[in-house]
Amino acid sequence: MDDRDGTLWFLDFDGVLCDSLPECYAVSRTAYWTLLLGTSEPPASRAEEAEFARMRPLIRRGADYLLLQLAIREGIRLDSQAAFDALAAREAERDGIFHELFYRARRDLLGRDPERWFALNPLYPGIAEILLRNRRNRDVLILSTKEAPFILEILRHHGVEWEPDRVLCSGKEPKLEFIDRVLAGRGAGRAVFVDDQVDHFLDAPGRPVRCVLADWGYVRPEWIESGIYETVSRERLPDLLPA
Repeated sequence: MDDRDGTLWFLDFDGVLCDSLPECYAVSRTAYWTLLLGTSEPPASRAEEAEFARMRPLIRRGADYLLLQLAIREGIRLDSQAAFDALAAREAERDGIFHELFYRARRDLLGRDPERWFALNPLYPGIAEILLRNRRNRDVLILSTKEAPFILEILRHHGVEWEPDRVLCSGKEPKLEFIDRVLAGRGAGRAVFVDDQVDHFLDAPGRPVRCVLADWGYVRPEWIESGIYETVSRERLPDLLPA
C-alpha cells in the first residue's frame, strides 16, 4: 500500500520531536510540592531524576507527571502500565487539579524564565530539519496531549515556523479516536501515526491507521524487543514522511 496517496501523517511531540523530559520533571516538581502541597521543593537528587525518567514511558498527558512525583514521594515503584493505571484510578478525583497545577507551573516558568524553559525543551537532533522540509505540507500534522501554544513556542524558538492549525491537541480524547475525526473531516482515507507510547496504539486494529513506534523516545525496552510494533529510528523518520 502506498501511504503517500490520501494519507495524513500524525507526529507526537513529546518523546518524538521534543525531548521534554527535563522540563516536565522541573514543572511537575514545582506543581506537586509548591502548588499542591504548599511547601518548598526538597533538594533534587540524581536518584530521583532517574526514577522519574524510568517511569516516564507510562504517562499519557501532563497531569500524569504529578502522579510520578506522588509515586516518588510515597515510595511507590511503578513497573508496569497496569501499576500506573491503578495509581491513576486511586487519584482520579484529583486529575483535574493535577492538570490545572501542572499547566500553571508551566506557564509560570515560561513567563518568569523563558531562557531556562526553552533550554529544558530541546528538539531531538535532526528534527528541526525534518520539520522544515515538511513545513508547507498540510498532510503532516503534530498531534499531542500538550496544549498547542506551548508546542508552537518551542518550534519558533528552534527556528521552525509551523501553521497553528497543524498542531492538534487531543486532550483526554484517545488519540486514535481523534485521528478518526480528523480523517473524516479532511476526507482522507489513511493515517500514519508516530508515537512513543504504545498505549495509544491499542485500538488500532480495524482502523486505517498505521501505528509506528519511535524507538528514540521515552519507550520501554520490552516494547521494542517484543516485535509486536513497527518501529522507526530517528534517522529513518524522513523515509516515513512524504517529503
